[in-house]
Amino acid sequence: MEDPRLDIRQFHNKVLGQGAVPMDLLEQQVNAWDTKCAKIRAMNERVKAVVFFVFVALIAGYFVYKEATRVGTPGVINIGQMAPDFTIKDQSGHPVKLSDYQGKVVFLNFWATWCVPCVEEAPEMEKLNTKLKDRKFQMLTVAIDTDWKPVNEFYTVHNLTVPVFLDPGQQIARGLYKITGVPETFLIDANGHVVRHTFGEHWADPRIVSYIESLIRQQEAKL
Repeated sequence: MEDPRLDIRQFHNKVLGQGAVPMDLLEQQVNAWDTKCAKIRAMNERVKAVVFFVFVALIAGYFVYKEATRVGTPGVINIGQMAPDFTIKDQSGHPVKLSDYQGKVVFLNFWATWCVPCVEEAPEMEKLNTKLKDRKFQMLTVAIDTDWKPVNEFYTVHNLTVPVFLDPGQQIARGLYKITGVPETFLIDANGHVVRHTFGEHWADPRIVSYIESLIRQQEAKL
């Protein structure tokens, strides 16, 4: 690329002629202007860098604030949230209310007779209930089948005795507890707060049994 100062010299010699500013002084002015422009460009780059880092800091701060003030995902039952209360009837028509069991650890399970994982976890739930039913513990299972016949047959085949209720319209399962499938289980502490939400478990696992017993002991210690 040609040196732009050659154009200035030509302009100086041809147009301004003898009365022009001395060439050395003119070049000094051009150099000073170049230096000033370079400083302006450097300053612009620094400003851009500062703006970028401020923008990143603001975005990061927003997400930190959002997480710190999060109260839960709308439409989802979150850990620490109060379990939605409900009333449901047993097979004899007797109404049962979840809040009736406040003061106990509640094991709330949603299931269906046609659900393979439900078949697999049912015997372990029976064992868990047998082990803990005489303590501050209440197991409630809610079937989303449309009538009692398949539920009763299921109980007969698998020798189950855990309390069972029917939610054919799924007003509780999907309406209140927003389940996405079966089986889904909510462990609710004695104060009515959801402390665990799980999708199928090995309920005979000593670690899980120990965890549930720890919740029960916390309540029993208050008596």
